[in-house]
Amino acid sequence: MKTTTVLITGRHGFIGNHLYKYLTKKQIVIIDGDEIEEKKLLDVTDLQTLLSINKHVQAIIHLAAKTSIANSFHNPYLTYYTNFVGTFNLLEFARLRNVKKFINVSTYVYGHPQYNPVDENHPIDPHSPYNKSKLLADQLCQFYSHDFNIDVVTLRPFYIYGPGVSSDSFIPSITRQIKQTGEVTLNDRGITRDFLFVDDFISLLIMILNEFPRGYNIFNVGSGTYHTLEEVTHIVAELLGKEFNVQYNKTNTYTDVSTMQADITKISNAFKWKPMVNMKEGLRLTIDANP
Repeated sequence: MKTTTVLITGRHGFIGNHLYKYLTKKQIVIIDGDEIEEKKLLDVTDLQTLLSINKHVQAIIHLAAKTSIANSFHNPYLTYYTNFVGTFNLLEFARLRNVKKFINVSTYVYGHPQYNPVDENHPIDPHSPYNKSKLLADQLCQFYSHDFNIDVVTLRPFYIYGPGVSSDSFIPSITRQIKQTGEVTLNDRGITRDFLFVDDFISLLIMILNEFPRGYNIFNVGSGTYHTLEEVTHIVAELLGKEFNVQYNKTNTYTDVSTMQADITKISNAFKWKPMVNMKEGLRLTIDANP
């Protein structure tokens, strides 16, 4: 059955905003805080607020979370409470309202890789309260799926970027540095990341909605390739037509993962999905959206 009514949490965040625009174009009914009588932001930590939604929901895409690793050390209570209790409430909402499709957008939880690319069988080793809070939420999703017959997909994206991404994140940060001074500070020469453009992630979410697998499933999500942070900086500078100098502060901590590449074999096979936007094009689109 085609999904026509979707509850989105975190609708005003980076990914949620892109997803909302796409689903609106496809004339899919989107349920968020506007469905609540007070017309307020949807608070996932308040179960009664969720239960005040009176429209039929066919699927839930759960994006809402406290995502800052640094803040999770300063205020672990808020991070654990929001990310665990918020997920708990949404699963309970799904149980009570007989919602059988639940997409849980999680995060990277594997710590320093023992091998690359990282597949779903890689040992788990989350390094921060944020990553640990998301892992707890993943486990709760598995329990609810098994106990209450809810089909749940947990996605573990490695690094999503694109227009509207947080100004504190890596790509907007180096873009500002190149534009303003031409002096760029990076943590270490060898750090790599698996960058996935947001449009590719949105297309994956739509594919999952249309071909929802049964039971509980975990998928790693990325481009399947990696770039060093310095390589990305070179591409950004080229697109801006600017020159730059790099300095390395080498202030890595235990929580900093140096090498990260997703094995996307499982998710590619499950949904016939593959990323379409290469790094240079994705960066161009990101920069053009934030001149």
